[in-house]
Amino acid sequence: MVSLSGKIWAAVTGLALLLAAAGGGYYAYKTLDSRTGTDIVISGKDEGRVVTRRSKVELPGAGGEVVVKEEVSSETEDLSISKEEAEKVEMPYAADYFAQRLTDDEATVCRQIYKGITDREETIYIKNDVVSSEDICQLIVMVVTGSPEIDYIDTNYSVQVDADGFASAIFMTYTRSAEDSEIRNMLTEQAIDHIYAGMVSDWTDFQKYKYIHDALVKNCYYYEADGDCYTAYGCLVGGNAVCEGYSKALMLLCDKAGIPCLPVIGQGINEDGTAQGHIWNKVMLDGEWYASDITWDDPVFESSENYLRYDYFSVTDEEMSRNHVQDDNKFIIEPACAATECDYYRYYGYFAQTVDDAEDAFRNAVRDAMANGEEYARVKCSDRECFDATLNWVFGDGTGNEDLFGMIKQGISDNPDFGYKASGYSVINNVVTYNISIRLKK
Repeated sequence: MVSLSGKIWAAVTGLALLLAAAGGGYYAYKTLDSRTGTDIVISGKDEGRVVTRRSKVELPGAGGEVVVKEEVSSETEDLSISKEEAEKVEMPYAADYFAQRLTDDEATVCRQIYKGITDREETIYIKNDVVSSEDICQLIVMVVTGSPEIDYIDTNYSVQVDADGFASAIFMTYTRSAEDSEIRNMLTEQAIDHIYAGMVSDWTDFQKYKYIHDALVKNCYYYEADGDCYTAYGCLVGGNAVCEGYSKALMLLCDKAGIPCLPVIGQGINEDGTAQGHIWNKVMLDGEWYASDITWDDPVFESSENYLRYDYFSVTDEEMSRNHVQDDNKFIIEPACAATECDYYRYYGYFAQTVDDAEDAFRNAVRDAMANGEEYARVKCSDRECFDATLNWVFGDGTGNEDLFGMIKQGISDNPDFGYKASGYSVINNVVTYNISIRLKK
């Protein structure tokens, strides 16, 4: 047994230590199969040792407080643009989705804020007697988070408040010029067009979303390099991002593909029970909403270059809530996610309701993975009982499962050009989402 601590890679004689992000750790060991004389690599689990990425979020007024720059009389003239003018302001999909679920006056203020920011106004006047000074931060967070192209405002700002406690103006500062933003937007659009060029127009929503998901995971590295890591530009152009950058990039790509996509602001729960600010998404696939965390589907452990996860691809609210907690924001009303038809594992037949289903699920997963030259075959279990039993089935008697070896040998016979080996497999498991993957040898 090896003690696992933090994010590590260890290689010693006969032992290769690997860690899986955000779900059960594992260690692989090598034994000699006396029957065949070949090396067999299988895995033993060491649950509770995992690697999770930091969930960095940079939002305006993230501390929940704003500075009251000045207090004015409640009778101060309303200098904001009119409701009629505000109704002509077109906001991005997510900001507009949230605004449509507010009162008419609150929606007007949303559009006033959005127009003021996009026009780079240093003083943004908003409709009087609508939003209190205590709530203005939440509204700004909603507008900015729902507008993925806005990445040029300072996270600190101040407000003008009247004697009754209502905000009547916001004083903003901007971190880059309109000219700089125009160049960045152009480069971001080029990156989006490059990704979108590989998409087939008559694909289903599921197929389009899987393509987008895979493109982001393959082309972006989770890394807090600089301020750009919080932006779609950092994710799509720079190739480095944290959760906020992934989320914004996803929203832009989904918008291009005609897939409704919303941000979810909250906390990601680490394996030690601590929470960190985090942003993930909700996407509508074939008419139903699903929760999705593309950041947590991008592994950060060593040797994970070719590992694509689908543990948080398209799940229910219940599944996501196991280690994600949404923040309270009175202006963000999210749709419920309860559908399972576009769950990645159910969609492809890699889902096991009971341990009796596991063999069929793995047969489908191994067949498809090897037909496509992929390194991993994945299944998902319905609950912890099924997960534990399936994991034991995968481990076999400590030298591997004969049925799984049979599937691998069949895959080698059917796909001789990919260079697969029948000498063994290793296991990655996520005890939170009940996912089990086997890594095929090449």
